Amino acid sequence: MDHVIATHHVETQAIVSIRNRRKQHDLPGFLQAAFPKLFGRLRALGVSPAGPPFVIYHEFGADDIDAEVSVPIGEPVAAASDIGSRVLPATTVARTVHVGPYEELRDAYAAVTDWVRDHGFEGAGPIRERYLNGPGDGVTPSAYRTEIDLPIVPLVVAAPV
Repeated sequence: MDHVIATHHVETQAIVSIRNRRKQHDLPGFLQAAFPKLFGRLRALGVSPAGPPFVIYHEFGADDIDAEVSVPIGEPVAAASDIGSRVLPATTVARTVHVGPYEELRDAYAAVTDWVRDHGFEGAGPIRERYLNGPGDGVTPSAYRTEIDLPIVPLVVAAPV
């Protein structure tokens, strides 16, 4: 599948989130538990999400993954237990939208990282997976739409001296 990639400016964004480091095989269970907990917290506060949920992948280790399950909101809210609230800074990202099952997301990741390298940029923060639709939306995995955002900055190459 060909992935169309372009740069986008992303404004500051308040989020509620749960961050944890998990073994790769435990990640789906973590995500499935964290999203309902976040949405439940927002319902209890009377706060509506300000967009689709997403995960910030802070680190992909050989054995485990540092993931922050996030829901965008209009304004920060009080933290509670393992649920944090913070504001993500504005950034420029390289973005693509993957259509298909989550098991094929590695193709989108490869396309974005190759594009960044080939277009004079470098990564400037953890990658984000935004779920534009998915299992709870009554669509088949072949129709899942997942936005991949990699924060970027221009690659600075030192001139020879």
